[in-house]
Parts: sequence; structure tokens; C-alpha cells
Amino acid sequence: MTSPKLLTETKNSGKKFFLQFGGQGSPYLKEMGKLHEEPMLKEFFQVAFDAIGAEEKRLGRTNLISQGLDIKSWLANPDSAPSEEYLCRGSVSVGMIFITQMASYHLLSLKGFNVPDLMSASAGATGHSQGIVSATLAAVGTDGTDFYKTFSDFLTFIFYLGYRAQEQFPYFEVEKSIIEKNTEIGDKNPSPMVACIGYQKAELERRIDDANKDLGLTGQNRIFISLYNTPDSMIISGTPASLLAFRKTYKAEMDEKKAKYVYLKTTAPFHCLLMDNAWEKFKVDMETVAKFPYTGSDLKIPVYSIWDGRNFQSEKSLGEALFKEVVIKALHWDKAVNAVLTNPNVTPVLDFGPSVVSSKLTGGQISAKGLANQVLCASNPKDLKTILE
Repeated sequence: MTSPKLLTETKNSGKKFFLQFGGQGSPYLKEMGKLHEEPMLKEFFQVAFDAIGAEEKRLGRTNLISQGLDIKSWLANPDSAPSEEYLCRGSVSVGMIFITQMASYHLLSLKGFNVPDLMSASAGATGHSQGIVSATLAAVGTDGTDFYKTFSDFLTFIFYLGYRAQEQFPYFEVEKSIIEKNTEIGDKNPSPMVACIGYQKAELERRIDDANKDLGLTGQNRIFISLYNTPDSMIISGTPASLLAFRKTYKAEMDEKKAKYVYLKTTAPFHCLLMDNAWEKFKVDMETVAKFPYTGSDLKIPVYSIWDGRNFQSEKSLGEALFKEVVIKALHWDKAVNAVLTNPNVTPVLDFGPSVVSSKLTGGQISAKGLANQVLCASNPKDLKTILE
């Protein structure tokens, strides 16, 4: 098989790819369905079905996975799939999003971007929130039969990550009074995470601090800036009641600034200290059902932290680092993609979805720096054609 033009041109020019993977917040089942139709991914999906099926059997129909995890049936008959409300639960969506983006990545490796060449042509990888787990799997750099073994290990790991995170915040229905009060001020679908767009970092941090103090938001009612996506786009995490109280306090100001306040389709307040207690149970999982022996020395290319930008190749326990960065620590996207922003030889960025959200976030960081690095998203048909031609 001849190498795609993009791979050949990148290698010959001395440039380097940067690999990135997205996170939660985007519908994934339709995208997964299209990938499932690819004959080359038959073995990949069978490995996924087997791994998820084993954990569903082990756990049983708990309240966190009350409608099961029969993704094989959902893909064969989309009308049989559960509601979007169920599919966006962290205990369900985290594993499914991982399967979707790794299918996209693996398909590229089967269509000319063979793993050894891709590793040698890449400067590093990262992922937006849970995507850093996918970035780490890619950076392990296995292919063939070894890839499927590694994929199965990582899928079991990230499934339990999502399960324990949701277990820490096992609330799937927002109180009727909270929904009504949001409706009264023009907001829809309240959840534990909300995008606040239109404030600079220092401005929003000051308002969060003031709200926690003035509104008496302490302990489990405290709110946090959990994701710093672009210079004027951040995510706040907290209970729906606390996020409503913050919104009501600053709604007039937000209206005047034309700032946006948009709830995310997620069911737990990721990336903040409200999730801190989830670690203890997950640590036991890693010793029993989700054994994860991988260390930084297993990584063939750097994987950059979404918390402080450090290189994971120095980590003794990738499992602990990944869990705490996805579930507990705040995300700073500028630090995660710093290699793209500071090294002119790092381009293009290859994004593996799902959807185009993370590619747009990186584009926002690039634009804010006045740069012109190319970002290509494998979830975008037009971009995928450019990647593979």
C-alpha cells in the first residue's frame, strides 16, 4: 500500500504531526455506526464488544448501566438504542467515545498511516479530557495483534474510569424546580457542567471566587472552573443548583457582554475536586478488574498533560496520572497543545474526534496566537479525504 500524500509530504518536509483526541459532549453513536460499517474494522469492533460485554456481565445491571451496554445491537439496529439521556451518562459514554475515536485512529493505520511511520512522524499527542487516554494508547505505538491486546486493556481501564466517576455523582435527573427556574431565564437542559463563553480567564476566576463566597457555595455545593479551553471559553463544574445560582447572579452582565452560558450533555462534574473521592475505588479496580501496568517508558512519543503540560514519558503510573487528569484535575488546553503553539515545525494537527469540537478548540488556541497551523479532523469527511488521499 502506498503512503498517503500527507504522510509522505510531512516526513519529507521535516514537519511533524501532532495527534489529539476529543472528549465528552458530542453525540457519538452515529459516528461509531459509520465506522462499524468499515470491513477493515471488523476485528477491532469484535474486541470492543468482547471487552465491554465482559464488564457488563461482571457488574450486572446496576443503576449506572441500567439499560445495559449492548452496543453491537445498537449499531445493528439504531432504533433499538437507548435514549440520548442514557447514552450520555458517564458510565456509558466514556467507554463508547473511546471506542469511536480509537476506531477512527485504527482505520487510518490500516489505510496507509502504518503505526511505525506515524510514530516517527509525530511530535507528540494529547487529548481533550478523556481523549488523553486515547492519546496514550496511540503513543504506546502497538500494531497488529499487539494493538488489539493493548486496546482491550485500555478499554477496560477507561470503562471503569467512567463508571467510578459517575458513581461519585449518581444523579441522572435534575430536580424539576431547577429545570423550571432555568426555563424562566431562558436556559435549557441544566447539567453539572456548563460552557461559559465571553469572559477572559481572570474575569471568570474572580466571579467564581466571589460567587462561592457570597452565595455560600461550600463543600459539595462549590463551583469550579474545570476546563480552560480557549482564552475566552471555559467550562464550569458544580451541582445544577449551584450553577443556576451563579447564572442568576451574573445573567444581566452576561446579557450585556453577549456571553454564552450553555449546559453540556454530561452527567457528572468532571475535572474538579467534587470528584476527588472516586480515586480510592478506582485504585482498587486497577489492582483487580482493570489491571493497567503501563508506565511512561512504554510511550514511543510524548503525551502531554492536560493539567500542566508535562510529558507523561516520565510517569511511573500512567493509570493514576490519567485517572486524576480526566476526573479530578482542571484542564488547561493551551498547556496540552503547547508543542503546536510554540514549534513551527509541528503541523498539521490530526484530530480523531468524536465530532469536530476538539479540533475547533485547538483552532481557537492557534488563532489566539496569530498562528496558521493546519488542523485536520478525521471525523470531518472533507478533512478525512485530505488525510487519506
